[in-house]
Amino acid sequence: MFNNEKKKVELGKSQETMILPLWGRFLESKKTDPLIYDSKAIEIINNIDYDFSKIEKKLTEYHALAWAVRSKTMDLAIENFIKKHPKAVIVNIGAGLDTSFERADNGKIVWYDLDLPDAIEFRKNFIDETDRRHYISKSVFDYSWFDDIKEIDDNILFIASGVLMFFKEEYLKQLFCEFTSKFPNGEIFFDTLSEEGLKYANDMMTKAGMEEGMIEWGVNSANEITKWNDKIEVVDEFSYYERIPRKKEWSNDVVELMNICDKMKSANFYHLKFK
Repeated sequence: MFNNEKKKVELGKSQETMILPLWGRFLESKKTDPLIYDSKAIEIINNIDYDFSKIEKKLTEYHALAWAVRSKTMDLAIENFIKKHPKAVIVNIGAGLDTSFERADNGKIVWYDLDLPDAIEFRKNFIDETDRRHYISKSVFDYSWFDDIKEIDDNILFIASGVLMFFKEEYLKQLFCEFTSKFPNGEIFFDTLSEEGLKYANDMMTKAGMEEGMIEWGVNSANEITKWNDKIEVVDEFSYYERIPRKKEWSNDVVELMNICDKMKSANFYHLKFK
């Protein structure tokens, strides 16, 4: 679907953050033995008109790996859910330029990519809708999108990769309460930052020149979220790098930062269920 003319990024500052994880997957995919291989990320990067130098110069190997680890962990969560629910509905909240569907599709799932209208329009330059992959151009807090989810034959999983921490807790609390009402038995898998991790992440965003995309929410335990509504229960929670074997080619500095992150639980993954 590409032509010889590269697509120019014309997004608001907050939407520009979708470029960061794409760049991380691109860099990882170019390695001899990548943690995750994303051919679509390579394709998009090679066909996008964007000044990547500001990312390349300011962000480190650790930052790029962090995005690759997040994608790998999300992939595994989706894979495990689909094994139990092969005809599941998956809703990708804040899809940006995420390409999880390409890696997860079993030929039976129904997938929805949800994001703001300008992000979805930009996404359409690179990734097409299909009969099982649909786009929803709305804010996650515009609950009318619930009605865009058609019949659920098996079960539903919401995924949110690097998204929820950008919103204030009061909005997220309302969102999760709405989920419990509309999608009983549904599940959600997402990454979070602790209150301390939030401070570090905002420093990273500043170095990337994306000060308008600052992070709003940090939480230190999945149990804190269950206090929002008695119909929310914890399925699993674990620290960011806990389930990622360290590779010998990773520098000692990077591995040390990963170990510190896990020890301090500054970034984590939560898997919740709505009763």
